Amino acid sequence: MKKMKWVMMLTLLLLVLGLAACGSGDEGASGNADNGNDNSESDTQEDVNLRVVTTMAGTDPAGEVFQAALDAFEEEHPHVTIENDSQSADAGTIRTKVNTDFSSDNEPDLMFYFNTVDAEGIIEEGKVVNLEEADGIDLSGYNSMLEQQRFSDGNIYAAPQSGFYESLFVNENLFEEYGIELPTTWELYEKAIEEFAKTDEIVPIAASTEDSYYVVEHYALAAGGIENYNAELADRNPAWAEGLDLIKKHADMGAFTPDAATIDLALAQELFKQEQAAMIFEGSWLWGQLEEAGMGEDVAVLPMPIKEGGETGELVGGASQGWFISTKAYEDDSKKDAVVDLFNYLTSEETIVEIAGATGQPPAKGELADLPDYLKAGHDLVANAPAVALPINDRINPESFTHLRTSVPAIVNGEKTGEEVLEKAAEMAE
Repeated sequence: MKKMKWVMMLTLLLLVLGLAACGSGDEGASGNADNGNDNSESDTQEDVNLRVVTTMAGTDPAGEVFQAALDAFEEEHPHVTIENDSQSADAGTIRTKVNTDFSSDNEPDLMFYFNTVDAEGIIEEGKVVNLEEADGIDLSGYNSMLEQQRFSDGNIYAAPQSGFYESLFVNENLFEEYGIELPTTWELYEKAIEEFAKTDEIVPIAASTEDSYYVVEHYALAAGGIENYNAELADRNPAWAEGLDLIKKHADMGAFTPDAATIDLALAQELFKQEQAAMIFEGSWLWGQLEEAGMGEDVAVLPMPIKEGGETGELVGGASQGWFISTKAYEDDSKKDAVVDLFNYLTSEETIVEIAGATGQPPAKGELADLPDYLKAGHDLVANAPAVALPINDRINPESFTHLRTSVPAIVNGEKTGEEVLEKAAEMAE
């Protein structure tokens, strides 16, 4: 009996010790597994290659700051390699690039592109992500520019970086040197063209009459004010035709260089930066170049004078570009986390303010501090504008706008009229 009791006690003791050992072993195994997972996540992440396309290239002063941001992200994420495949926005280069990439199933993983008529096709085909429904996307901290990105279906597919304005940039030193009043009215604008044309030294307006994005927009605005400017192409608004004909009128007055039909936007910018031209139609992104040229303080921005039917002070501007994530990259398990992390990094307030600081444009998050007076004047121009409207090329069929701008040399030469060009552009859109 005693022997049986001792056997039972020994058996129970061995059972308890065995259970304790198993428990200890499980706990240890669990701890080792957790440590193994941590090490795996931090040390053995698979390499990821991402391709990014933006307009921060060429003469864009944000290019270097943007590349520095990519370099910093790669340092923090050594398993990620980023190909910066950015293209200049001049002459439609970026549009050709993006259209070709998406049509050939070679879309970029992340892109900073026009959230306008240019993006309608890729949005409607589901090739970019609805950011409000995507996992891990941070859209906090944005000002009203985010809401401006909302597509016609009610969704947001692009996150803005900064806003912009377009206006008439004038070299105040040249106006003062030649005793010419600043072009604050239509009459003074035409007077400035006339007077500078007489000098045979200073071109009144630095412009390309073929890469004439800003010229076409501002003359359409000048001819009829913001209400007519905002008309649909199908309306064949007479103010648009009149604006095109006014370009010819001013060309005949000597407003542009004789080779304006063959130079591009970059050469027009150089004319202005070399102080060989008194005025130029440009966007707020030009400030970076002007600062590099050491002439920021010598330049003022003025709203395009309105000939009739509107109030001078109306502007072309807005927030027409944003960050898109391609659906292809988002649905690729090997890329999803990295592309979301990069998106959040590039759209953080710190990065947005850094990039905006290079161009002087109003940021979509945060504020630029200690702005020089000439940059603040541009921001005040927007704040005090009675109306601000997007560029024409952001609102109409791309081929139609290309026809409008590339027909300007023919209008200047008298081969076509503004009405004929507008009619053809409207037919192309139909």
